[in-house]
Amino acid sequence: MPAWVGPVAEYVAGGLVTTLLLALVSIVASVALGTVLGTLLTLPTVTVRGIVRAYVEIWRGLPIIITLFFIFFVLPVIGLEVDTFVAAAVGLTLWGSANVAEVVRGAVQSVPRGQSEAAAALGFPWRRRMRHVILPQATRRALPPLVGLVVNLLQQTSLAAVIGLLDILEASQRSIERLTLSGGETHAVPILGAVLVVFFVICLPLTMLSRRLERVLR
Repeated sequence: MPAWVGPVAEYVAGGLVTTLLLALVSIVASVALGTVLGTLLTLPTVTVRGIVRAYVEIWRGLPIIITLFFIFFVLPVIGLEVDTFVAAAVGLTLWGSANVAEVVRGAVQSVPRGQSEAAAALGFPWRRRMRHVILPQATRRALPPLVGLVVNLLQQTSLAAVIGLLDILEASQRSIERLTLSGGETHAVPILGAVLVVFFVICLPLTMLSRRLERVLR
Protein backbone atom coordinates (compact mmCIF):
# COMPACT_ATOMS: atom_id res chain seq x y z
CA MET A 1 0.00 0.00 0.00
CA PRO A 2 1.42 3.44 -0.92
CA ALA A 3 2.60 5.55 2.02
CA TRP A 4 0.17 8.37 1.23
CA VAL A 5 -2.96 6.22 1.53
CA GLY A 6 -3.08 5.99 5.35
CA PRO A 7 -2.82 9.72 6.17
CA VAL A 8 -5.21 10.65 3.35
CA ALA A 9 -7.75 8.02 4.41
CA GLU A 10 -7.66 9.27 8.01
CA TYR A 11 -8.04 12.89 6.90
CA VAL A 12 -10.91 12.12 4.52
CA ALA A 13 -12.61 9.97 7.19
CA GLY A 14 -12.73 13.06 9.41
CA GLY A 15 -14.45 14.89 6.57
CA LEU A 16 -16.91 12.02 6.22
CA VAL A 17 -17.88 12.35 9.90
CA THR A 18 -18.56 16.06 9.33
CA THR A 19 -20.64 15.26 6.23
CA LEU A 20 -22.73 12.67 8.08
CA LEU A 21 -23.26 14.99 11.06
CA LEU A 22 -24.28 17.84 8.75
CA ALA A 23 -26.68 15.53 6.91
CA LEU A 24 -28.21 14.29 10.17
CA VAL A 25 -28.77 17.80 11.56
CA SER A 26 -30.15 19.10 8.26
CA ILE A 27 -32.47 16.14 7.70
CA VAL A 28 -33.93 16.16 11.21
CA ALA A 29 -34.44 19.94 11.17
CA SER A 30 -35.89 19.89 7.65
CA VAL A 31 -38.40 17.15 8.40
CA ALA A 32 -39.50 18.71 11.70
CA LEU A 33 -39.86 22.24 10.33
CA GLY A 34 -41.19 21.14 6.96
CA THR A 35 -43.92 19.00 8.55
CA VAL A 36 -45.16 21.98 10.54
CA LEU A 37 -45.04 24.29 7.52
CA GLY A 38 -46.72 21.76 5.26
CA THR A 39 -49.53 21.35 7.77
CA LEU A 40 -49.96 25.11 8.00
CA LEU A 41 -50.32 25.25 4.21
CA THR A 42 -53.58 23.33 4.60
CA LEU A 43 -55.10 25.83 7.02
CA PRO A 44 -58.15 27.77 5.85
CA THR A 45 -56.53 31.03 7.05
CA VAL A 46 -55.36 32.90 3.96
CA THR A 47 -52.81 35.05 5.82
CA VAL A 48 -50.99 32.08 7.37
CA ARG A 49 -50.98 30.20 4.08
CA GLY A 50 -49.63 33.25 2.28
CA ILE A 51 -46.72 33.69 4.70
CA VAL A 52 -45.78 30.01 4.60
CA ARG A 53 -46.17 29.93 0.82
CA ALA A 54 -43.75 32.85 0.48
CA TYR A 55 -41.20 31.00 2.64
CA VAL A 56 -41.56 27.83 0.58
CA GLU A 57 -41.30 29.55 -2.80
CA ILE A 58 -38.28 31.66 -1.81
CA TRP A 59 -36.13 28.83 -0.47
CA ARG A 60 -37.21 26.30 -3.09
CA GLY A 61 -36.58 28.81 -5.85
CA LEU A 62 -33.08 29.84 -4.82
CA PRO A 63 -30.11 27.59 -5.69
CA ILE A 64 -28.70 26.08 -2.50
CA ILE A 65 -25.25 27.45 -3.25
CA ILE A 66 -26.65 31.01 -3.32
CA THR A 67 -28.37 30.41 0.02
CA LEU A 68 -25.13 29.14 1.54
CA PHE A 69 -23.20 32.18 0.33
CA PHE A 70 -25.93 34.49 1.59
CA ILE A 71 -25.93 33.01 5.08
CA PHE A 72 -22.17 32.79 5.41
CA PHE A 73 -21.19 36.15 3.93
CA VAL A 74 -24.21 38.42 4.40
CA LEU A 75 -25.30 37.59 7.94
CA PRO A 76 -21.98 38.73 9.48
CA VAL A 77 -22.56 42.12 7.83
CA ILE A 78 -25.65 42.58 9.99
CA GLY A 79 -23.87 41.33 13.09
CA LEU A 80 -24.77 37.63 13.02
CA GLU A 81 -21.55 35.62 13.07
CA VAL A 82 -21.89 31.97 12.04
CA ASP A 83 -19.26 29.31 11.42
CA THR A 84 -19.18 27.14 8.33
CA PHE A 85 -21.02 24.20 9.88
CA VAL A 86 -23.89 26.31 11.20
CA ALA A 87 -24.14 28.23 7.93
CA ALA A 88 -24.27 24.99 5.95
CA ALA A 89 -26.84 23.42 8.30
CA VAL A 90 -29.09 26.49 8.17
CA GLY A 91 -28.85 26.78 4.39
CA LEU A 92 -29.63 23.11 3.81
CA THR A 93 -32.46 23.23 6.35
CA LEU A 94 -34.08 26.20 4.61
CA TRP A 95 -34.05 24.35 1.30
CA GLY A 96 -34.98 21.00 2.80
CA SER A 97 -37.84 22.29 4.97
CA ALA A 98 -39.37 24.12 2.01
CA ASN A 99 -39.38 20.91 -0.04
CA VAL A 100 -40.65 18.80 2.86
CA ALA A 101 -43.47 21.32 3.33
CA GLU A 102 -44.60 20.76 -0.26
CA VAL A 103 -44.48 16.99 0.18
CA VAL A 104 -46.51 17.16 3.41
CA ARG A 105 -49.03 19.58 1.90
CA GLY A 106 -49.58 17.31 -1.06
CA ALA A 107 -49.92 14.24 1.16
CA VAL A 108 -52.41 15.95 3.48
CA GLN A 109 -54.52 17.25 0.62
CA SER A 110 -54.53 13.81 -1.01
CA VAL A 111 -56.44 12.36 1.95
CA PRO A 112 -60.14 12.23 0.99
CA ARG A 113 -62.06 15.25 2.26
CA GLY A 114 -64.67 12.96 3.73
CA GLN A 115 -62.19 11.82 6.40
CA SER A 116 -61.84 15.34 7.77
CA GLU A 117 -65.57 16.03 7.47
CA ALA A 118 -66.43 12.85 9.37
CA ALA A 119 -64.00 13.76 12.15
CA ALA A 120 -65.44 17.28 12.30
CA ALA A 121 -68.93 15.83 12.56
CA LEU A 122 -67.76 13.87 15.60
CA GLY A 123 -66.68 17.11 17.25
CA PHE A 124 -62.93 16.89 16.59
CA PRO A 125 -61.27 20.33 16.45
CA TRP A 126 -58.75 21.03 13.65
CA ARG A 127 -55.71 19.98 15.72
CA ARG A 128 -57.20 16.65 16.73
CA ARG A 129 -58.41 15.99 13.19
CA MET A 130 -54.89 16.54 11.90
CA ARG A 131 -53.22 14.53 14.67
CA HIS A 132 -55.52 11.52 14.81
CA VAL A 133 -57.11 11.30 11.37
CA ILE A 134 -55.33 13.17 8.60
CA LEU A 135 -51.60 13.00 9.43
CA PRO A 136 -51.51 9.22 10.06
CA GLN A 137 -52.94 8.64 6.57
CA ALA A 138 -50.83 11.38 5.00
CA THR A 139 -47.65 9.89 6.48
CA ARG A 140 -48.02 6.72 4.42
CA ARG A 141 -48.40 8.79 1.26
CA ALA A 142 -45.49 11.10 2.12
CA LEU A 143 -42.90 8.44 3.06
CA PRO A 144 -41.60 7.53 -0.43
CA PRO A 145 -40.99 11.13 -1.59
CA LEU A 146 -39.57 12.01 1.82
CA VAL A 147 -36.99 9.24 1.61
CA GLY A 148 -36.08 10.44 -1.87
CA LEU A 149 -35.73 13.97 -0.52
CA VAL A 150 -33.45 12.70 2.26
CA VAL A 151 -31.18 11.19 -0.41
CA ASN A 152 -31.16 14.49 -2.30
CA LEU A 153 -30.38 16.44 0.85
CA LEU A 154 -27.54 14.07 1.70
CA GLN A 155 -26.07 14.62 -1.74
CA GLN A 156 -26.44 18.40 -1.44
CA THR A 157 -24.22 18.44 1.66
CA SER A 158 -21.24 18.35 -0.71
CA LEU A 159 -22.03 21.97 -1.62
CA ALA A 160 -20.93 23.03 1.88
CA ALA A 161 -17.35 22.81 0.60
CA VAL A 162 -17.87 26.10 -1.27
CA ILE A 163 -17.95 28.01 2.03
CA GLY A 164 -14.95 26.14 3.43
CA LEU A 165 -16.57 23.42 5.54
CA LEU A 166 -14.13 20.53 5.94
CA ASP A 167 -16.53 17.84 4.74
CA ILE A 168 -15.56 14.75 2.79
CA LEU A 169 -15.32 16.64 -0.52
CA GLU A 170 -13.24 19.50 0.89
CA ALA A 171 -10.96 17.03 2.70
CA SER A 172 -10.47 15.17 -0.58
CA GLN A 173 -9.63 18.34 -2.47
CA ARG A 174 -7.12 19.44 0.15
CA SER A 175 -5.51 15.99 0.11
CA ILE A 176 -5.13 16.17 -3.66
CA GLU A 177 -3.55 19.63 -3.42
CA ARG A 178 -1.09 18.51 -0.71
CA LEU A 179 -0.03 15.42 -2.63
CA THR A 180 0.47 17.54 -5.75
CA LEU A 181 2.66 20.04 -3.91
CA SER A 182 4.66 17.43 -2.01
CA GLY A 183 5.18 14.74 -4.61
CA GLY A 184 4.05 16.13 -7.94
CA GLU A 185 1.26 13.54 -8.30
CA THR A 186 -2.37 14.37 -7.53
CA HIS A 187 -3.75 10.83 -7.03
CA ALA A 188 -7.08 12.53 -7.76
CA VAL A 189 -8.65 9.49 -9.43
CA PRO A 190 -8.35 7.05 -6.47
CA ILE A 191 -9.22 9.74 -3.90
CA LEU A 192 -12.30 11.09 -5.69
CA GLY A 193 -13.21 7.54 -6.70
CA ALA A 194 -13.29 6.59 -3.03
CA VAL A 195 -15.56 9.58 -2.33
CA LEU A 196 -17.85 8.46 -5.15
CA VAL A 197 -18.04 4.96 -3.68
CA VAL A 198 -18.87 6.33 -0.21
CA PHE A 199 -21.77 8.41 -1.50
CA PHE A 200 -22.99 5.51 -3.64
CA VAL A 201 -22.93 3.07 -0.72
CA ILE A 202 -24.85 5.51 1.49
CA CYS A 203 -27.40 6.69 -1.07
CA LEU A 204 -28.19 3.46 -2.94
CA PRO A 205 -29.95 1.68 -0.01
CA LEU A 206 -32.04 4.82 0.63
CA THR A 207 -33.00 5.05 -3.04
CA MET A 208 -34.00 1.38 -3.05
CA LEU A 209 -35.99 1.92 0.16
CA SER A 210 -37.87 4.81 -1.47
CA ARG A 211 -38.80 2.65 -4.46
CA ARG A 212 -39.86 -0.25 -2.24
CA LEU A 213 -42.03 2.01 -0.08
CA GLU A 214 -43.64 3.43 -3.19
CA ARG A 215 -44.55 -0.07 -4.37
CA VAL A 216 -45.73 -1.29 -0.97
CA LEU A 217 -47.79 1.77 -0.08
CA ARG A 218 -49.29 2.30 -3.53
